[in-house]
Amino acid sequence: MKASFGVLFLSLVLSHTVIAGTNIPWTKEGCESVKGTWVTAHSPTDDGCDAAHCNGLHFCRSNVSMNWWSAMIWCKSIGHKLVDLETACPGGLVQDRTCANLCHKISGWSWTNQEAEVPGSTRALFNDACAIANRNITGNGPLGLKVAICEE
Repeated sequence: MKASFGVLFLSLVLSHTVIAGTNIPWTKEGCESVKGTWVTAHSPTDDGCDAAHCNGLHFCRSNVSMNWWSAMIWCKSIGHKLVDLETACPGGLVQDRTCANLCHKISGWSWTNQEAEVPGSTRALFNDACAIANRNITGNGPLGLKVAICEE
């Protein structure tokens, strides 16, 4: 039993050390070096955007689907954080529940760092062909596998 706790403790210490020491450059090359896809949001001057809803920021999207905890850890492991909904969609979702900032930029389900209204779930952000829906989804199991989107 003591040996099990010792191995667990050692693995946690080592994994924490690795996570703390990794910090990719916030560039396309840095994101691609960790098997991510570099995403540039729309700028305020793009068609259909304004300064209240588009920020032109860069995000790193994982190429692998994972549960919410793994998404949070993946972003931290590369020296960044899981995206905040306000950063991803400045000004919030518009009336038709779309996100002008990432419209046609990110498709499929992706994790945000928002806490869910339903205990035991996490918040996912869906952006596919400009259709947004916030959903409370459990962070594990087949339905809980989404991509991570990290912000600087």
